[in-house]
Parts: sequence; C-alpha cells; structure tokens
Amino acid sequence: MPDLEVVANIEELVSNLELEIAALIMAHIENALDYQLKASSIYTILISGQLVKPKMAKTKTIAVSEKVGVVSGWNSLNPKWTEFIAKNNGISLSQNETLVAEFYQNHIEEFNRYNYETKKWDLDSESEPGRHYRSHAEKQISVIKPCNSIGVSRGICEEDCYPYFCALA
Repeated sequence: MPDLEVVANIEELVSNLELEIAALIMAHIENALDYQLKASSIYTILISGQLVKPKMAKTKTIAVSEKVGVVSGWNSLNPKWTEFIAKNNGISLSQNETLVAEFYQNHIEEFNRYNYETKKWDLDSESEPGRHYRSHAEKQISVIKPCNSIGVSRGICEEDCYPYFCALA
C-alpha cells in the first residue's frame, strides 16, 4: 500500500489545484461530512434498542452514500430497522457482503496490481476466508451504492479498508 499522508488543512491542499477540480473535491468532502452525520444518526437510533431488543451490537458500523445506508455484517439487518429508517430518515438500509466478494473476484487483477488482497480474520471460517473484512459497511457501500462520497459512523478500518480504498481509487 502506498504511504498515506494525513492532511490537517484540506483547503491548503487543494489551493494549488485548478479551481474547478478544487471545487469538486470540496463538494465531495461536504457530501461526505453530511453522509457521516446521517450515518452517526442512524447508528444512534439502532443502538438505542428502541426499535428492537436486544440492542444492536456496538461493534456495528453504518455507512451512508446518497440515499442508501449499510449496516456492517451479514444476515443481521432487521426489517423494523429498515422500515423505520426509510420512513424517518429517507435512507434505504441494505446489507450484502456477497456483492463485495463478487466485486473483488471480478476485479482481482486490478486489486493485485495495487498489492491488495482481502485480509483474513482469525475467526473467518476456512471455507470463507476474508468474510469478516468483506462485511465492513464502508466496503459494502462502495459496491452497493458507488459514489465519490461516503460517510461512516466511526473511524474507517485501517487494517483492511484503507488498503482496499487505496487500491479501488
């Protein structure tokens, strides 16, 4: 994975770019910040336990892009959540780790070119190595609702999602 540099002041970073490109980057960042607020709001609703008991695990992550939200994991999307969030937040909740696996396999040559391979987690089954990391909300949203801007309810996974998005870019 290439070295990443954290930037403290994005405006300074884009100041040397063409005006149109700088404006486009800033617009994508504003969208991502808006999506992040929506993801955090949905996460707060879901962990409150008001919709379904017991409370959603606090290890779950929500990712939002446009009018779609993804809950990390697989086979854990509750119909009451999807109904409530759609009605009250205008966001359609989704979850499909299988699409990430298919996307990865369909683009394996490109990912290999950038030295990316889905990391295997200690508790993955031998028949489905990498499933845990494929189930991350930020990866799922990148396939379910591809967009230049996404918002995530908590910090992006450094172990596997950073390398994934670097290769994807």
